Amino acid sequence: MTWKTEGIVLRVRNMGEADRVVTVYTKDRGKLTAAARGARRVRNRLLGSTQVFTHGLYLIFPRQGLHNLSQAEIIHSRQPLREDLEKFAYASYITELLDALTAEEDPAESVFSLLASALALAEKGRLKLAARAFEIRLMRELGYEPELYHCLNCREAVRDTIFFTEQAGVLCQKCAPQVPGSVRISNGVWELMKKLLEWEFSKLTVLHPAAGLEEELRQIMRKYIDFRLEYPLKSLDFLETLTAVPPGAD
Repeated sequence: MTWKTEGIVLRVRNMGEADRVVTVYTKDRGKLTAAARGARRVRNRLLGSTQVFTHGLYLIFPRQGLHNLSQAEIIHSRQPLREDLEKFAYASYITELLDALTAEEDPAESVFSLLASALALAEKGRLKLAARAFEIRLMRELGYEPELYHCLNCREAVRDTIFFTEQAGVLCQKCAPQVPGSVRISNGVWELMKKLLEWEFSKLTVLHPAAGLEEELRQIMRKYIDFRLEYPLKSLDFLETLTAVPPGAD
């Protein structure tokens, strides 16, 4: 039995003298980890298709433990994500976040489509937008969608003076003091979160939020996601170090 599946490479590590162990998020089988024999050799047919961020068609022989990846065909190489340091940092964060929050062989085609869309947007240079859209939509796909319209505590509709809690969404001014760690958010960020969550992904490119709103949302999403992560992400430390120096426009 073999599996022929469309997938995107999340993570790669070397094994032995010439092999790679490749973690691929696939369209119909979820996350798979497989050995690609000889993939590090210059003339090997798997060399390009097993690089991180590559979107391709993969032929996988299922085995107990580590599967075997024997053939591949590239759909999108995503080479620009590997050639530019800032793009590489953001793409690494996106793929590591997905890797950290998903289990092996737990398929979700909507998650695959989200990953493909986010990496395509990052390749175009809309790095912060790609990361924030991916974060909030991934939370929804994994069952952690934030409540953005009604107070989590009293269920009254929120309109202004809005607070956010890492536990799952917004709080009204009256209830916020009862929830430790809740933070006030601006109406601009509240509206931006709704758009990132609800608009069609292809339409998000019309959004050009101010730097202040981007930074506020980054901090909010960081707390929201950290609440659900079991361990810190290596890529996030790298990304924050890289972006400590003010980058150019994204």
